[in-house]
Amino acid sequence: MKSHFKKKLILFYGLILVTFVGFSQSARQAVQASMFHTDINSQALLQKNLNRILKANIDGTPYYDESFNSAKILPINKVFFVRYNAAIDEMEVIQNSDTLLMNKENRKYIIKQNKGNITYKVLENPETKDNDKLGYYIQLTNGENVKLYRKDRKKFVESKAAAYGNINKTSAKYKEQRSEFYIEYGDSGTVIELPRKKKSLIKLFADKGDIKDFIKKNKIKTNKEADAIQLINYVNSL
Repeated sequence: MKSHFKKKLILFYGLILVTFVGFSQSARQAVQASMFHTDINSQALLQKNLNRILKANIDGTPYYDESFNSAKILPINKVFFVRYNAAIDEMEVIQNSDTLLMNKENRKYIIKQNKGNITYKVLENPETKDNDKLGYYIQLTNGENVKLYRKDRKKFVESKAAAYGNINKTSAKYKEQRSEFYIEYGDSGTVIELPRKKKSLIKLFADKGDIKDFIKKNKIKTNKEADAIQLINYVNSL
């Protein structure tokens, strides 16, 4: 009798476990599906056409790293292969046999790339001149009050025809732009550019007593990554 009851108990807990695992997998699949644009087939075709265009007699590349690298994408907590397209500010992800573009509108996703230990987050820049105010930013610090990010860009420059024959003709190319640095207050999801001018920088952190002396003493230049990190770490320490 006890043996029969024990078997029933094991079967009961087994059914609960299977149901829980099945629900967890379904939930994760639903979250993963929302990571991409709704029409995945059209998006895959768009990416294939884009790849053909990118290879067509153009100097350089829209990527800082052309290879796909493993990355854990949260909150899915699953490893994908990704690469960042700095020319169009899009994250490409290998999904089955297709290369898909992540949907930036779903801002909850955080990409933690293993190579280089790089963390990408989707943040909003209200002051950008681009139509799309959402973009991918590389997180440099993780302070509670202020976080620092770097924005990497590449610009597509069209070819220019020469005035006489082929002399001085320039090819179309991808040109690397100067990286910019941004800050986010708390977890607002919004960034503002870190000023390069000392007066604007002091004004931004006017509530921090001796920020002017710190900038002067350490010769802080916010166009340098190490200096920007040093400054934001100091601001968070106050």
